[in-house]
Amino acid sequence: MIQNLMTSSADQKLEADVAIIGGGTVGLVIAVLLSRKGLRVVVVESGQEQQTEDRHPLNEVIQTGAIYKGAEEGRFRCLGGSSTRWGGALIPFLPQDADPIAGWDAIWPVGVVAFTRYQGDVEQMFGVSEGPYETPEVVGHKEAAQLDFIPRLAKAIPVSNRNTASLLRKELEHEKGPQIWLGATVSDFSLDSSGRMETVCARSLNGRLLSVKAREVVVAAGAIESTRILLLLDRRYGHRIFAPDNILGRFFHDHLAAPTARIQVCDDRALNRTAGIRFEQKMLRFLRFEPNPKLRKRLSSCAAFAHISFASHSQNGLDALRGIVGARQEGRFPSTSDLLLLASQLPWFARAVWWRMAEKRLLYPPGATHQLEMVIEQTPLARNRITLSSERGDFFGNPLAEIDWRPSDEDARNAAILTEHFVRFWEASALASVARFEIKPQATILEELASGGGVYHPGGSTRMGKSPTTGVVDKNLQTFAIPNLSVLSTSAFPTGGGANPTMMLLMAAFRLADRLTPRLLKTGRTYCLES
Repeated sequence: MIQNLMTSSADQKLEADVAIIGGGTVGLVIAVLLSRKGLRVVVVESGQEQQTEDRHPLNEVIQTGAIYKGAEEGRFRCLGGSSTRWGGALIPFLPQDADPIAGWDAIWPVGVVAFTRYQGDVEQMFGVSEGPYETPEVVGHKEAAQLDFIPRLAKAIPVSNRNTASLLRKELEHEKGPQIWLGATVSDFSLDSSGRMETVCARSLNGRLLSVKAREVVVAAGAIESTRILLLLDRRYGHRIFAPDNILGRFFHDHLAAPTARIQVCDDRALNRTAGIRFEQKMLRFLRFEPNPKLRKRLSSCAAFAHISFASHSQNGLDALRGIVGARQEGRFPSTSDLLLLASQLPWFARAVWWRMAEKRLLYPPGATHQLEMVIEQTPLARNRITLSSERGDFFGNPLAEIDWRPSDEDARNAAILTEHFVRFWEASALASVARFEIKPQATILEELASGGGVYHPGGSTRMGKSPTTGVVDKNLQTFAIPNLSVLSTSAFPTGGGANPTMMLLMAAFRLADRLTPRLLKTGRTYCLES
């Protein structure tokens, strides 16, 4: 059931088994999973049904370090959140992504396998085919363990299933499904005498109040906003909840991406067959290369992935196709300009159709230039942090998030070293005759990394730990400070891993639902939904 606080005729006072703050990608997933178990779920979402602009005014932040572009460009407040715009690529972390790295102040309190046991559940929900992600045969080997870099193919969710608000629409609108409140921005909280979260309060822009009393609360508002919400909670109680441990907000990190080598193409058709986006059943597959455990141990290296990217210096048919597909994902009609652009590119489009059918690859646009893109997990440093602004507030009078973030020299060295080893790996493989690489100077790589590279996978600022002195949440995503408050966000991941974290987060949603359900059902439902 989807309702809007902005158009409500009165303030709302509700009771539920679980209150979920955030109706984005993962908030809707866990809401549906819990509702399927017969639990009463209320989702509080500050956005509206759709976000038509690229930036939302409530996502404003203050930046005091380097400019972190993901603070605004990678965030969406609406039903479905970033799933209304994302590329839908799913790929799990490798087991070694949770291994300790020498010199890093970050420890995963639980292994990757605790999440990947739900891999099949995520694939089934989003209509993604089963099957391996590793593909060592790309470089002429049968065993990935023999390679310094492991070729892996991410699976892209079919376009019709990428937007979780559309995918789960029937259950969201069903009377027995979760109750969704749009236009409701969390503004206050109350704890009971035992220190448990009791009530979450939200307001609309026109002053309506929503109060939700819940047995469990899950913060699933994205990495930056989830951190800000916990900081606001701490501020509400005189900085006595999280502040004493001095972990909340610190160790903010992202994946850093930079084109680290220019590519001289020797055989463009072979390169397109190798690195071009693949069509497999109803999915797209994206090729990437990740350093294997032996190489990482030898180099004491961070996790990373490399892929071959292309750039076109003029608008082309592929740009038009992206615009048309994006419109479908957002639930709107394609723009006239995209349709006209595609019509003007009919010769390329005809060739692209042939490649789609015969080669099962997406054809690069004409005149494209290629680069090696290296994406590394950023070094988790305590100085990179999110705090609350002491000077500026949002529409509701709460402080804005203030981000002090910058890449380090170590990050540039990691990207440069991994690039050198990747080029050696490529030259020793069956792909040596396809393309050659010219590595960029380390100073150039650092300059490219300075803005983050536009990947936007923030994490670390409410990270998991073994105790309150090392983390904000435990291995089950429950906060150490408040026993019925959990954080379902990439901000809970201590390090960035070697893959985009969305699949890990979706698997975490299934895992958290499995943890909460028996606890709530065992004690019996005591709350009902009333307005």
